[in-house]
Amino acid sequence: MPRPAELPPALREAWRREARRAVLPFTRWTFPDYEVHWHHRLVAEALDKWRQGEWPQLIISMPPRHGKTELVSRRLPALILGENPDSRIIMAAHTAALAEANSRDVQRIIESPEYQQLFHIRLPGRGLRSGRYKRTDGHFEIPQRRGYLRAVGVGGAITGFGFDFGIIDDPIKSAEEAESEVYRDRVWEWFTRDFWTRRAKGARVLITMTRWHIDDLVGRILKLKGKGLGKWQVITLPALATDKRTPGDPRVPGEALWPEFLSREELEEMRAADPRGFAALYQQNPVEAGGTEWPAEYFGDWLWVPDEEWPDRRDFSTVVMAIDPSRGREDSASDYAAIVWAGLHKQSGLVYIDADLAVRPPTATLDAALDLFDRLRPDFVGVETNQFQLLFAQELERRGKAGFNVRLPVVYIANYLPKILRIRRLGPWLAAKELRFADSPGARLVVEQLKQFPEGQHDDGPDALEMALRILTEHAPRRVESLQYRPGGRSSVPFDWR
Repeated sequence: MPRPAELPPALREAWRREARRAVLPFTRWTFPDYEVHWHHRLVAEALDKWRQGEWPQLIISMPPRHGKTELVSRRLPALILGENPDSRIIMAAHTAALAEANSRDVQRIIESPEYQQLFHIRLPGRGLRSGRYKRTDGHFEIPQRRGYLRAVGVGGAITGFGFDFGIIDDPIKSAEEAESEVYRDRVWEWFTRDFWTRRAKGARVLITMTRWHIDDLVGRILKLKGKGLGKWQVITLPALATDKRTPGDPRVPGEALWPEFLSREELEEMRAADPRGFAALYQQNPVEAGGTEWPAEYFGDWLWVPDEEWPDRRDFSTVVMAIDPSRGREDSASDYAAIVWAGLHKQSGLVYIDADLAVRPPTATLDAALDLFDRLRPDFVGVETNQFQLLFAQELERRGKAGFNVRLPVVYIANYLPKILRIRRLGPWLAAKELRFADSPGARLVVEQLKQFPEGQHDDGPDALEMALRILTEHAPRRVESLQYRPGGRSSVPFDWR
């Protein structure tokens, strides 16, 4: 592509006008060697909509080394300040060193001859020469105007600064950080308490990142589904196209995003070497089937039963309630206490499931379990009795006797197999489409944990569900066939499972 100086005056002036108001023409004007692929155009158009307020909250997820930082953390801030030198920008990256390096690049762009042909803003000198205007790697101001750029690492202090444009580019730097629940909590706390509270009226917020974990910053925002942090426009560009594509993605499934940089064959080799990492880093899908136990087709819309279609209690031949109070050997302090109840439908043979999951102490779980028993009147109440849970089961029986003047039908369950092996028993039920779930927060959380297993942060709901189905299978009504006596033979009686 020719450089601006090589064009006839009329074409050069047309390009100059476009460069003053759109990201991609601006990038090509100030960086003539920038290689433009179709996905760069798609990203640049999204950034223009974000900058102009059409998409005020934007998430862009794409693989590493595919050109997003050049557009997002270098060219975009320079264009914003050129258009309006009163703009206040806070720009964050996973470390202060990276954020400051991007800030230095922005400063170099603003001082370049190409930029000065578009906008006539000046930066202050450095150090003592800057006078009353500040200029460092992490913070520079626009003289005679209100605008500035503040560059920080995620977790860095931004108290005292507000922003009209907030940019977070790659808040996670390594797999070690991504796998750390403590670090993910720290990023979330900084985002919600520090960064998010610095917004001015009408501010725009942009997050661009390569996905690392189902529970990373983007994962937590998407989980809110617009409740709590507003509505987000999301652009996802996987390295290999799938059948679910962002509008404007022209590829057929399996086609590489930027084949001149990474071919399909190279990407497939990377997938074979590390399926889980590839699903997150390159496909932007941390729960892709390559890293989880069960494929997406196990979790169709047929799973869900609306309230008005939920069967009556009399329609179930057997109802089981299973309780996993958590705090066992394999649990952490943030795990859920799970209560799952399952009913075997008399006619269809399907199992209907609802659940109550919460992070709570054992006493609160006891109260919730007794309330549910009073409402459901299950045939069996299963309780895991490993370690301290035996005391929980005994206390449940004691309170049940005192409250209902009847002995609860408690089934003591001692789990000897590792949790991951127990939960894998749910696979045949899911594959056969024999489970139905209530459209409730607890049941939704159980299914979400099933989708993420075994890579998800929590699996308490599936663990309690497996216990419920185990009891249901063992105690469900049996078909007893009468066998004719044969001389020398042996009569057959139902197996006693008690």
